[in-house]
Amino acid sequence: MIGFGSSAVIWTISAFVPPPLRFILWGIGLAIDFGTPFLAGKLAIKIAPHISHLPERMGLFTIIVLGESILGVVVGLAGHEWNTYSTLSVGLGLSIPFSLWWIYFDNIDGSAIRAATEKGRRGIYYVWLYIHFPLVVGLTAIGIGIKQAASSNQEIALPFSDLWLICGSVSSCLFIQAIIHLVAADNSDTEHKARMKWATYRIISGIVIIAIAILGLKLLPVVLMSILAFICALQIVLDLRDHPHHRIFRLW
Repeated sequence: MIGFGSSAVIWTISAFVPPPLRFILWGIGLAIDFGTPFLAGKLAIKIAPHISHLPERMGLFTIIVLGESILGVVVGLAGHEWNTYSTLSVGLGLSIPFSLWWIYFDNIDGSAIRAATEKGRRGIYYVWLYIHFPLVVGLTAIGIGIKQAASSNQEIALPFSDLWLICGSVSSCLFIQAIIHLVAADNSDTEHKARMKWATYRIISGIVIIAIAILGLKLLPVVLMSILAFICALQIVLDLRDHPHHRIFRLW
């Protein structure tokens, strides 16, 4: 109460303070918000968040960010002069956040909170909680990257900066998804093996995508969007095949 309450007061005051002091107050507010669970120590485990409610809230926030990212692409390209390639770039590009939405929401649960409350493994809970910050940053950057790719000249390769933007954001989201899988502790050996397998899929895919940027491959926007859309869609296919919620697909 002391930590989050004092942070709320600082955020409220910042609304009535002009920049740059406002930004300083934002930084202080963020520092208190991020630091409060750590400073609470064992209390963070004794009075832990609800096992199902917190994942639900984090999921709601994530889907809001996804929606805003897609909305930003639509609004940003409202006055764009369309052609076949730019239309394909947008369509393929939008399938990327849709794919990330699938693999995130099909695998989110309260196992990290359970590991903290039942086994005292606070580190797992903190990693799971705070890893969502770079995840939503990456999702936001994906929307900007899609807009850049669709609005650029479709007949020449993407600029190096745009290549890094889109590849870096997509690969970071996949790496973070892998971490979420790894910290989602479970007592079942079958579930543990499945999560390790899903994490491996995300890591390999992320490496392939970031390698495109590191090598500086000269790719047309529609070609790059096709590659990224295929890799992300492949995650769904693998998820359908291996996830216990989709056992019917084990016939594959």
